[in-house]
This record gives sequence, structure tokens and C-alpha cells, in this order.
Amino acid sequence: MTATEQHQPSAPAAHPTATDAPLVDIVIPVYNEAQVLAANVNALHTYLRDHFPFTWRITIADNASTDLTWQIAATLSLTLDRVRAIHLDQKGRGRALRTAWHGNDATIVAYMDVDLSTSLDALLPLVAPLVSGHSDIAIGSRLAAGATVARGPRREVISRTYNTILRTVFGNGFRDAQCGFKAVRTDVADTLVPMVRDNEWFFDTELLLLAERNGLRVHELPVTWVDDPDSRVRVAKTARDDLKGVVRLANDFAHGRGTVDMGAAGREPLHDDFGRQLVVFGKIGAASTVVSLLLFLWLRGSTGAVAANLIAVGATALGNTWANRRYTFGYRGARERGRHYMGGVAISLASLGLSSLALANVPDPSGGASLAQVLVLLVTWTVATIARFALLRRWVFRPRG
Repeated sequence: MTATEQHQPSAPAAHPTATDAPLVDIVIPVYNEAQVLAANVNALHTYLRDHFPFTWRITIADNASTDLTWQIAATLSLTLDRVRAIHLDQKGRGRALRTAWHGNDATIVAYMDVDLSTSLDALLPLVAPLVSGHSDIAIGSRLAAGATVARGPRREVISRTYNTILRTVFGNGFRDAQCGFKAVRTDVADTLVPMVRDNEWFFDTELLLLAERNGLRVHELPVTWVDDPDSRVRVAKTARDDLKGVVRLANDFAHGRGTVDMGAAGREPLHDDFGRQLVVFGKIGAASTVVSLLLFLWLRGSTGAVAANLIAVGATALGNTWANRRYTFGYRGARERGRHYMGGVAISLASLGLSSLALANVPDPSGGASLAQVLVLLVTWTVATIARFALLRRWVFRPRG
């Protein structure tokens, strides 16, 4: 892969030149965009000059266009102040961003689509959380509350389905992984981007998931977004490639990969998170209790109360431990996974023994389960749940060393 960079002559003293280090470098990845490139870059340039309060630069990243895109980009870099152009010999939006962001002297690197689908008024709110230090990555979102979006039903369904899959598999906090409107602190990008293996459309998703996995804060901004009918995105192929990326990354995370020492770019974890842990544990416990109780009521007549309790509690024990490990205590890799599951199962067995002992002392009714049996189960499960939380927090998931 090679890159060629064009620099413009010195600009008037009133404006920083493209070779000065700006606060924000806005990258525009392009492929065969000769028809709209000049007009839209000029529109962005005018907006930044007149309305953007921070120092800035525009980088046009042409990834192997076969029309006049590169010639137009080179001309823009020579005629507009604070505009540069780089050329790549291979396609791929991720590859273009990787090249443009690598070794960048700006404090914040960003990118947006050349079609200007996102309202330019969102630029300042996008970078402000990064300038203030509040967040590490900021993304535009077409799915967050407050977003205004105009696009066809096919792309809307695909987008929502894809992001639902992400949240189901990874439990991520952001809602829209692929909106072409993002900004990253450069020190964060320098650490995370080398870990990203995808060079095409999954690049965004992989970067965001790696950021959350390493404890970074992602700020999501609802945007006004209008679909470009002339988009170069091949939706079906992109969706298939993205799903392959999801499987690959899920496998990486399951085997403990994807973490890195962020150094000065990282965030210190909270010393204690009792309140959030208690609420999440309670939600998981309530769901497990409902499932277990329904199984008990269904099986009681055919297996007897003690056997039904054994099956009902056993059926939810592993899933309960998995959910608490992932969501309550925040372990998503392979680190100490065996110890965690063994501890969780041991606590479940103790809970099962307590509830079975209690059931054995309740008179066995003829027919369906008696109200007394249900009450005994609920009381013993509640006591066991309280003890379970304390043991999980203080023993199973307590950090060692």
C-alpha cells in the first residue's frame, strides 16, 4: 500500500496552513466521487471557516478511485487552505481511515461521508466531548433518541437488525455502529487502530467494540441524516462481511483477546460499583426466578416437587452465572472464566440443597403444586439470591492480587 500526499502553498497569515497542527483533522474517504467531491468539500470548507471555532484541516483520502476523483482532490488541496489529499492504491474505507489517521499531528481525528448526509451543525457537538476530555470517541447516531433520519425502509431494517445483533452478542452501549460521522482522540486512535483487523466497512464497528472492551467512553450524538440515493455502499455484501466480522470478534473476545494497555489514554476504573451491580443482578435474578418457577409448576405433577426443583434451578444456573459474569461484574473475556463458572455452579448447588430441604418438609398435595410449596420456594430462592450476590461479589468475582 502506498500513499501520496499533496500539500498546498502557504496560506495567508490569517489562516493556519495545512502543515500546521490543527486541533481537528476531518478525513473524507472517497471512491469514485468525482461528480460531488469539489462541491461538497467546498461546502464543508466554507462551513468550517465561518462556523467552526477550533483549528481544523480537511483530509481527502482517495482509496483507489478509477475516475477523476484523485485529480480533483489534488486540485482542491492546492487551491483551498487547510485541505490536503492522500491517495491509496487499494480500496477500503477502513484502510483509508487507517492511513489518514496514522501519525496524524491533530489532537482529534474525525471522518465524515463525502455526500454530507449528516448535518454539518453536528460537527461541533461531535468534537466538543473530546476537546473537554469527557469522552474518548464520539459518534453520530441515526438510532439514538432525538435523531432525525430520512432513508428507505430496506436500509433502515438492515441497520436496525445489524445493531440489534451487536447489542445481543456484545452488550455494547452504543446504538449505531456504522453512521459515517465519528471523531476519536488521536492518542486513543494510535493505540486502538493497530488492533483493528478489518480494512473495509466493519472497521467502525471493530474500533468501537475494542474501545468499550478497553474501558473507554463512547459519546453518542443523535444527528440529522438524509440518505444519499447515489451511495457506493453495496448493502448486501457489506452486511455479509459485517456478520463475518461479528463472528470473528466474538471469538476473539471469548478467548481473551482484544485488550491492550491504554497507558495515559486509558480511564481509571471505578473502585466500587455496588449500586449498578445490585440493580443488574436483581434484573437477572428476577428473570431467572420467573423461568425457574414456570418450569417447576410445569414439571411438579409428573416428577414430584424435589425433582422439579432440581431441574428448574439447574436449567437456569449456568445462564445466570454467564449473565452475571458478563453484565453484573463486567468480565467478557477468558480471564479466570473457569474459576468464575465453578464458583457460580457451587453457589447454585448450595441454593438447590437449601430449597430441596425446605420442599421435603412441605406436605405433598395431591395433584398440582400447592401454594405452600410455591411460597417455600420463593422464600428459599430469595434468601439464596441474597447470599448468592454477596458470595459472587466477595468471592467468585473479587479481583485477586
